[in-house]
Amino acid sequence: MLRIPASSAITAFSAQHEPVAVVALGEAFECETQDCYAGQITSETVLRPHIDMAHFNRATGPVRVEGVRAGDVIRVEIEAIEIGEAGVMALSPGLGVLGDRISTPDTRIVPVRDGRAWVTPETPVPIAPMIGVLGVAPAGDPVSSSWPGEHGGNLDTRLLQAGTSLVLRARHDGALLAVGDLHAVQGDGELGGTGVEISGRVRLRIERVSDAAGEGALAALGHFPVLLHADGLSVLASAGTLDVAVRLGFAEIVDLVRGWRALSWDDAYRLSSLIVRTEVSQAVNPLVTARLTIPREWCPTVLFEQAQCD
Repeated sequence: MLRIPASSAITAFSAQHEPVAVVALGEAFECETQDCYAGQITSETVLRPHIDMAHFNRATGPVRVEGVRAGDVIRVEIEAIEIGEAGVMALSPGLGVLGDRISTPDTRIVPVRDGRAWVTPETPVPIAPMIGVLGVAPAGDPVSSSWPGEHGGNLDTRLLQAGTSLVLRARHDGALLAVGDLHAVQGDGELGGTGVEISGRVRLRIERVSDAAGEGALAALGHFPVLLHADGLSVLASAGTLDVAVRLGFAEIVDLVRGWRALSWDDAYRLSSLIVRTEVSQAVNPLVTARLTIPREWCPTVLFEQAQCD
């Protein structure tokens, strides 16, 4: 199996980058990743303001997928996530939604063992390994790997775990996918500005939706990434404010429901208002990401027949 080293990484999604590897549709491959600080924080004496942020949120790639053309809808299946033995939680003035209350930088090395992240020796938290950054080259100018958007990117969505699939529209031939910023565990919102930032390895497989189940069910796919998971389908909408992200995401939800149920727009709007769950994936990046979920029982079953959403 192809394994791409963490040294082959980018800090911006762009079609200007030469691919570091080429894979076929349906071919499993692995990407090694550094933590979001590129391994610069090696002890609790190293503080966030002292590191080189030019290396922040490095994403391994880009990977060119043979057979993918600009405009194709692809499904990125997350088959496995392996993480390191220790992660980092760094605090710094201004970081997170209560960053104004932090006066002094502080670093915590968080051991990971026995399926738990040990925030303190007396405070273990069950791990739930996830991907923070996953996306493809955008249509226009380069986009920093710290930004989320229509191309994916820094979505910081805790449901980007093994067994889920991210659906994206390729903007360029080959898609040019990259992945990074693993977390041993992260809460919704990433409100403190950090998860347990950790290195690791991800196994992915990419399919073209037109070659798989679900093409018709995703005919009304909008601009934003869609996540297929055990509980249903989530639109991951990013914008400058949470209310705008929710509005944009809900508009795409209504269009999907309208197509699935053959309803008028008015009735799809009514139904969506009753069934959709609205959550916050992250509220600390340059754009915030809202997660709007249609429960699985309201989704076409064909969406989950080939995706790993058990």
